[in-house]
Amino acid sequence: MSVWCATVVLILWLDPTLCRRISNYDVRLESLEKIKVDEETLFEFNLKLIGRDRLLNGSLISHVDMDEQYDVWIDIATFKNGEWMPMNLKIRTKPCDFMKNIFGKYYQPSFLDSNLPTGDDLCPFHKGEYYAKNVAMSTDNWPSFTIKGLNRVSFSFLKNGKIVGGFVVVINLFDRNT
Repeated sequence: MSVWCATVVLILWLDPTLCRRISNYDVRLESLEKIKVDEETLFEFNLKLIGRDRLLNGSLISHVDMDEQYDVWIDIATFKNGEWMPMNLKIRTKPCDFMKNIFGKYYQPSFLDSNLPTGDDLCPFHKGEYYAKNVAMSTDNWPSFTIKGLNRVSFSFLKNGKIVGGFVVVINLFDRNT
């Protein structure tokens, strides 16, 4: 995919006024696992799914300020015909862009009981220990390219091309019972 085409897709995905939402879907967190790091762990994700409702609980520890010397990679795959099929959209960004334009817009509204920074405090993401309790993900403002069914999203945090933390979450998007 050309850089121009990837940029257009990313803009449409990140700008909530340009693409339709998938608010007619509900989401269930199916699994969550840490990504194996290359050398040292700078970002620890001690999160787990609890109960029948699969609520996200736990902590994340940032051992460093996540500034622009780091990279954030997001890879998405959908489960089709018994195997994971990567989507043609791979997001490669910097922490400030990720925290403000992806986490802040699409995920943070679900973190009601948490000490994660908000607003202007999202960047840089300061070192420290953060918690999240009983997080039920909401699709109310998610972009429309997310496909109904099983989706695997990998969040990798890199420094100098080496993975220093991350996690993989599998979600199931299904029709909302109205």
